[in-house]
Amino acid sequence: MNITLNGEAHTHQGASTLTSLLDEIGAQKEHTALMQNGNVIPATDWSNTPLNENDQIEILVFVGGG
Repeated sequence: MNITLNGEAHTHQGASTLTSLLDEIGAQKEHTALMQNGNVIPATDWSNTPLNENDQIEILVFVGGG
């Protein structure tokens, strides 16, 4: 499946949901926000949100600091 991940073209074999995509790329899930095609997807919906061909996915990880 071809998607755009954080602005770069990516081909993913096994990922079928947002959760499986995070697992596949080894991304953390805590303090993370996901956007799919410009829409923020709540973390509670990641495992039920399918990936589709040509989706644009943005992964945002929040880091505290001061």
